[in-house]
Amino acid sequence: TNIDFDHPDYFANIDDVFDAFQNMALQVNKGIIACGDDEYLPKIHANVPVVYYGTGEENDFQARNIVKNTEGTTFDVFVRNTFYDTFYIPAYGHHNVLNSLAVIALCHYEEIDVNMIKRGLESFGGVKRRFNEKVIGSQVLIDDYAHHPTEIKVTIEAARQKYPEREIIAVFQPHTFTRTQSFLDEFAESLSAADRVYLCDIFGSARENVGKLTITDLQEKIANAELIEENDTSVLKAHEGAVLIFMGAGDIQKYMRAYEN
Repeated sequence: TNIDFDHPDYFANIDDVFDAFQNMALQVNKGIIACGDDEYLPKIHANVPVVYYGTGEENDFQARNIVKNTEGTTFDVFVRNTFYDTFYIPAYGHHNVLNSLAVIALCHYEEIDVNMIKRGLESFGGVKRRFNEKVIGSQVLIDDYAHHPTEIKVTIEAARQKYPEREIIAVFQPHTFTRTQSFLDEFAESLSAADRVYLCDIFGSARENVGKLTITDLQEKIANAELIEENDTSVLKAHEGAVLIFMGAGDIQKYMRAYEN
């Protein structure tokens, strides 16, 4: 859906990431469907047609009249400024509107019947480790793979859409020391959208399992953030009726299972 700087242990900067996308685009044989709202994707050069989607007027596939509520999201789709149809998705957050637009554009390109597209989107139950919910007592526990500031932001946004009256608690485990170091301020900003933040120790990777910073470097940038250990998650019980979002790409699920047990 977008080009974000990530994997700082491999890519030097955002231009390096863009070059990877550009190289891939030149190898495509049929067509490219890209988010026109993104800062970088409209700059992609290709030898095949590029179809753009998003909310901006310049997109080939545009979402208008977006209505978000606790049941999901409804929006109209215009194809090159001509009304196509109205779609409903049982999903939350603006990013899922964009994801759905990408699917709609692809299906339209392949001449799939619009009613089949609508049924598919309405019945789509999501993918593993993306906003997977479980009710435990009065609380809702959400398991999500979010490990980049942008992902954290949209995941919390989605939780607020579905549960506007509930306290939103973020339990986050940073993944890799280089990513944590590179996005320290951005992590703090995105996590601060939650009502309360709990931080797990940094999870290393095969390429790097040690670093100069510690989890306290992130904690110091977030008001009232607390550290949490896998062997003692009982502090989360105090948030009765809350939505607890366990986020990370490491072994954050261990913390969630420990809390459930």
